[in-house]
Amino acid sequence: MANETKTLAGLHLNFWKQDEHTIHMSIKNPHAGKDAWLTSIEHTDKHEGTQMARTHNNLFRDLKSILEENGKW
Repeated sequence: MANETKTLAGLHLNFWKQDEHTIHMSIKNPHAGKDAWLTSIEHTDKHEGTQMARTHNNLFRDLKSILEENGKW
């Protein structure tokens, strides 16, 4: 049986600051499937500290630091 990988490489990722508590992302897929999709990552501060479906504080913090380092925040 062939060894199957779970990694999908070659995607085109863009992310940007939407507001102080929201980072939007677009992902383009050159492989079979949907051409592109848009999603957001929010900090719980946007919802008075309540965890919601799109709140991911650790990921938000890491992406924000990348944007800050590149002068995009």
